[in-house]
Amino acid sequence: MALLTTTTQAAVTELIKPTVLLTTVGSGPFGERSPASHIHTLTGALPPPLQFSLPAASKLSSLPLPQRKDIDIGPGGLAFLVDNVMSSEQCDALAAVSESIGYSRFAPAITTPPGMRQNSAAHWLPTDQHADEFLDPMYHRFAHLLPPSVSGGKRYGRLSRRLAHYKYDDGDVFNMHTDGEWPGQGVQYDGESADGTSRPVGIREWPGVVSKLSMLLYLNDANDGVQGGATRLFHTSKDGTYTDVAPTKGSALFFRHGFGEDSVLHMGTAVSGEVPKYIVRLNVLYDDA
Repeated sequence: MALLTTTTQAAVTELIKPTVLLTTVGSGPFGERSPASHIHTLTGALPPPLQFSLPAASKLSSLPLPQRKDIDIGPGGLAFLVDNVMSSEQCDALAAVSESIGYSRFAPAITTPPGMRQNSAAHWLPTDQHADEFLDPMYHRFAHLLPPSVSGGKRYGRLSRRLAHYKYDDGDVFNMHTDGEWPGQGVQYDGESADGTSRPVGIREWPGVVSKLSMLLYLNDANDGVQGGATRLFHTSKDGTYTDVAPTKGSALFFRHGFGEDSVLHMGTAVSGEVPKYIVRLNVLYDDA
């Protein structure tokens, strides 16, 4: 079946109001650079399924509890799946949000070698209100399943607030790579205005925390018509052995990242057919130890 109906997309587009937080250099699929790549926030209302405290999001409470499934990629390798992170309706709503922001072949503030990243990107940060409604409650569903510490750093109480959406159309692929680490990030506000509100004006970094795990949240799967698009995790043996993780809607794949030898080598295999694959990368934060 189709992932995003015209009605779903129109309803979400009516609600959300994308606002540019940062204009920066973006990296294209073939190493080309654009000086006008954007990172957004939203100043309208989130779709009801993403407001976890509302009745419209009540299906979340009927989901089975999140379950962790460890993936054996060899000695010293850290990778695991968590099921039931979000409901199908919430995945559809989040994919519709990304479409309303708009995709580009240029990924903002990211540099990839020519030919490595063959997909489209849409990056945004929720406001504090939207994080309270959506991102933080979602994180707290599964946070207890994450390692309490990594490389001596204690797990932080929130995810970094940058959501990096990627859309894979027919033939798109993300070739072999490791993910670098990022500081925690949130929305930067200006001073209070006359009406008592503050305006989002940019991105601020959170001191003392750094990302140590990638979180890939799958927003659709084969039941929606996605063909291909597995995440391929290469084993620590470095002999070419790998494990493929097929997208499962509402689940998230976690693995170690950073600039050390334990960063997991991986790729997004090619998607084929008319239905794109939707995925979100988030960053799990730990004390910068």
